[in-house]
Amino acid sequence: MAHAHPHMWIDGIVDVEFEDSGLSNVTVVWLFDEFNSADMIFSLDANLDGVISSSENEAIRDQAFSHLSRADYFIVAFAGTRRVDIPDASRFSASIVDGRLRYEFDVPLRLEWSDVDDVVFGLFDPSYYIDFVTDAAQTSLALSGRTVQLSDETLTLESEGWGRIQVAAVKMGLQ
Repeated sequence: MAHAHPHMWIDGIVDVEFEDSGLSNVTVVWLFDEFNSADMIFSLDANLDGVISSSENEAIRDQAFSHLSRADYFIVAFAGTRRVDIPDASRFSASIVDGRLRYEFDVPLRLEWSDVDDVVFGLFDPSYYIDFVTDAAQTSLALSGRTVQLSDETLTLESEGWGRIQVAAVKMGLQ
């Protein structure tokens, strides 16, 4: 029997921001594959000018993005073995980059420094309709006398009917 999943591929980038008390925000970028981008741009770029205007951006946020809060925006995060709750996203923007649809949004995820070590972020659709590849925007950063190292990690997560899936993720570690 042949299975036809996934149907969409998204390159994901996570960028972390810190303040004195610890992690304060995660910026997530989704870059949709060329095929799905072409279809979605045709539907979402209302005037077909190749640019997402502010009114088109609002419509995309309201009609094609905000409902994803119910799926935690396909974000999975663990602090050690504890699953981290994902808050509502903010600062959503959609754009077209080299013919591909790009979403960017912030997740105001707050974790104290004591919880930052061994945090893992991944992008995962449990229906396995979407296959994400997740990379870090940077490999390390220094703040408040601490260095945070970001590295590739692989999570094995249970999908809905497709078995266990290997998920590319980003791991944070304090140095």
